[in-house]
Amino acid sequence: MRRWLLLFILAACTTVPKVSQERLAAMHQADDEDLLKGCKRLGRFSGSSTQVGDPGLEQARTEARAKCAQAGATDFAYVNESVTPDATTVAATAWDCRERK
Repeated sequence: MRRWLLLFILAACTTVPKVSQERLAAMHQADDEDLLKGCKRLGRFSGSSTQVGDPGLEQARTEARAKCAQAGATDFAYVNESVTPDATTVAATAWDCRERK
């Protein structure tokens, strides 16, 4: 019984957030975090995949980007990508630039 509960909790924590396509399209990807000075930093979010190669990298990027959107980001920047034989992880920083400081 405990195993099923643990699996359920892990599955709930690792799913990609449901974010509308319009919300994702409205976010801007920054190539340089220096361009985001004056924006409010919302946090760092990660995505992961066990798929091999480019499909895994794309899945991890999509998950990280969706988490940024769910946090209310207007802008985001990929800050780290790690590809190993077993898993791919991507980290992105989310920013709210609606009211630049």
